[in-house]
Amino acid sequence: MRTAARVRIVSPTVPTRALWIFDLDGTLYRTASSFLPTMRRVFEEFGVPSPGDDAILSMVGETYSRFLEWLAPQGFPDDLACLGERISELEFASIRTHGELFEGVEAGLRELRDGGGAIALCTNGDRRYADFVLSTHGIAASFDTLATNDDDRRSKTEMVRGLLGQFRPTVAVVVGDRYHDVEAGNANGCITVGAAYGYARPGELDGATHVIDRFHDLLTIAERIGALSR
Repeated sequence: MRTAARVRIVSPTVPTRALWIFDLDGTLYRTASSFLPTMRRVFEEFGVPSPGDDAILSMVGETYSRFLEWLAPQGFPDDLACLGERISELEFASIRTHGELFEGVEAGLRELRDGGGAIALCTNGDRRYADFVLSTHGIAASFDTLATNDDDRRSKTEMVRGLLGQFRPTVAVVVGDRYHDVEAGNANGCITVGAAYGYARPGELDGATHVIDRFHDLLTIAERIGALSR
């Protein structure tokens, strides 16, 4: 496991030239690397037939409460809090042993930061999960701030709006692999980049300004919009 690094929480006093707002699961983090082993074990432990890997991955990026509500009718006990605790316990262990970033993420974030942009995370996951993934995989120091959904009460549209108010960027780019990332960016007048290498269903990214097949392609977009100088 890599040495943990703390996220820098900043409150800019002047507008930021470029703000990059990243989703986590399916955009930076290859969630299947840890989540599938976790859920296979959960279904086995509780004696519940698995709906299959594709069905499990279709829930990546949704809020945790929505994920638990999806699990409940499949035969799990009524105590969803207990179920959630067991999933979290297994998932954190799996992140340590199996977790992976998508190829090019670490170097790409470094290049965007070197280009003068501010970098924020906007995830439907909670703060503890986001901190753990970022620190375990050595990219926490790349982020200026984190917007996390600790109580499932804020939509991504609201979280993006809050980040824009904090940084007041000249240009803002929302990068994500699911429909709510595209919706959040579009609703706030941002450039939207759909990560087609993630877990989107067919058609989910149709409304994005750009669609990329690998993380490294984001650097080309950054050059086009003048947010990266090489």
